[in-house]
Amino acid sequence: MTSTIFLNITHGFQARMLLRSQIADELLRQGTKLVVCSVNADEPYFIQEFSHPQIVLESMPTRTSRWEDRLSTWRQYMLMNPRLGGTLNHKREVLKREQPLRYAATRSLNLFLGNLPFLRRSYMWGEAKLFAAPEFDPLLKRHRPDLLVTGTPGFNRHDVHALRSAKRLGIPTATVMLSWDNLTSKGFMNGIPDYLLVWSELMAQEAVTYHDYPAGRVFQTGAAQFDHYYRSKETTDIPAWRRAHQVPQAAFLMMYGTINPAICGHEVDILNEIIRVMRSTRLPRKPFLWIRLHPQVVNGNTRRALEPFLQLQAEDVYVEVPPVNDSKLEWDLPKDDADHLKCLLAASDVVITTSSTLSIDAACAGTPIINVFFDGREVHPAQSVSRFKNYTHYAKILETGGIFVADSSSQFAEALCRYSRDNTTDAIQRERIIAQQIGVLDGFAGERTATKLLQIAGETIKATTISKVSQ
Repeated sequence: MTSTIFLNITHGFQARMLLRSQIADELLRQGTKLVVCSVNADEPYFIQEFSHPQIVLESMPTRTSRWEDRLSTWRQYMLMNPRLGGTLNHKREVLKREQPLRYAATRSLNLFLGNLPFLRRSYMWGEAKLFAAPEFDPLLKRHRPDLLVTGTPGFNRHDVHALRSAKRLGIPTATVMLSWDNLTSKGFMNGIPDYLLVWSELMAQEAVTYHDYPAGRVFQTGAAQFDHYYRSKETTDIPAWRRAHQVPQAAFLMMYGTINPAICGHEVDILNEIIRVMRSTRLPRKPFLWIRLHPQVVNGNTRRALEPFLQLQAEDVYVEVPPVNDSKLEWDLPKDDADHLKCLLAASDVVITTSSTLSIDAACAGTPIINVFFDGREVHPAQSVSRFKNYTHYAKILETGGIFVADSSSQFAEALCRYSRDNTTDAIQRERIIAQQIGVLDGFAGERTATKLLQIAGETIKATTISKVSQ
């Protein structure tokens, strides 16, 4: 019997990682019917891209509540055990400075809720009753999927509403964790899916430790969004790519990836300092800096003016504005952009960022990584990029030794000299990043993820069949 799987797509990153990866390809290959629920289901480009006899597009039902949004923000400070939440403890310091009354209230509640699991469960039960969120009910009743899949365990409002609705209707749920920091930086999970598919043992431990999630319902499948990096250095025609993108063949190509501007509002200052150091440091090869803007700079509720970045462009500096679709779905990039990023990382001699998943991408592509933790100008310590070193998820990746940490301009210059001489340096340590973060890079994480989802959905079909026979 054919399985029906409901995919809840709340933003462009979820579309990229669930729909435009081997996960959806494998599900379709095995005959699965996919119900894709998204806010842009009625947009022509989306309809054309996902026109397939096994795919049904549904517009996402939305319900807004100012009080629910406020509670969602407060919850991340109230429920996580304060002894565990390193990232959230740093966020609390910002809250203490900017909103001292809210800090005092949430801190007081956290002393109880964060340390007593039964009170935490009671709070979650009460919030679910208060915001029942019935808007997904008609959609799920009509399709009666064998499994509902989300990209977060309730950190997104539309995900938690879908999870609550599925629970009421007796539909099994699974979350495919799509981001490496969500379990340690977004507070306590709200939707609590029946099953959790994670990248690695590290993420599995985070689910159990930080969220009291049952270990028996966590499955390690790898991360499908990194599959295409498998052997990318070998399969990319780097000279041809450089010619096509007007990057000098002999240049020392430095790729810099910006991050979410909401957490780093002074990245132009950092880039100015990087350019200054690049031009003043004597290197064996002439440097060329390729700056790729984060999609959240370009589109969505975090977008910023592009002009300050574009003004950095020069003969030895190129600023790439990623082709974010003009859509109701925030940060939605076309499928071929993933292949472009793969080739860019494979062609680069070094990848630079402050703190980003890009560090994992670079490790998968076999390219050296520099993390810069200087600010380019004086900023408040709570806003300094150096704070990222102590975030729970980032402290772990730095432990591998696969990333050169540049706390100052002089250390950054040292890193450039090091990798311009030999970009195979630290290759073994970069392999540790892959092992720690995603387990293994073999190109089959999407297939494993799809297989596990079908196994869960199949158990639903089996249980339903047995129930009908017994009647």
